[in-house]
Amino acid sequence: MISNSVAWAYQRQARLDDARNLAVYAADRVEREHSDTPEGLRVWGGLLMSAATSHARSGDYVRASDMMVMAEKAAERLARMPKPQDGKLLSVFNKSSVRIERVRLAVQHERPSEALSLARGMRLSKETPPSWRTWLLLDVARAHADLGNGEGAVKALGSLKRNAPAWMRHHTLAVAVVRDLWNWQSRPAGLRPIAEFLGVDG
Repeated sequence: MISNSVAWAYQRQARLDDARNLAVYAADRVEREHSDTPEGLRVWGGLLMSAATSHARSGDYVRASDMMVMAEKAAERLARMPKPQDGKLLSVFNKSSVRIERVRLAVQHERPSEALSLARGMRLSKETPPSWRTWLLLDVARAHADLGNGEGAVKALGSLKRNAPAWMRHHTLAVAVVRDLWNWQSRPAGLRPIAEFLGVDG
């Protein structure tokens, strides 16, 4: 978990090679020594997701996607194992968290159709933090907007407004999505109250 935190810090400093190498090294060690326990599998999964994110931010989406598929298969195996006695200090790692991250990476790499396909029919785990749920809604809205589906974008934004209004109001990406929709020649129905709420209706 310490290695995962350091890798996260490297990512924030744009030291992506260092972040990726550390996450892969630590994941290999955890896999050798602890992959048969739910605690070990959760830590391994978190490290694998971290490495995948570094690959994606380096421009290697294919490698990142492959690693995320591996992580998702591990999360399915984890779901059949006993729950850790104390998971507070472990990675948030389950089928929902992996799929949410896969949706995010697809949106960031301008693959909106793939993102919506991954998001379709998702059932979020109770362990999924509220902040991750809000990110998913925002990514879904972005993907719909990128595909020219204003109705789908407004629906996702409306859910986001109901579930996390304060977060949405101060998030630059949410504002950017709404502004893009507002500037369409034909504005989607239902957009105005969301735009007024964010102050981008001028």
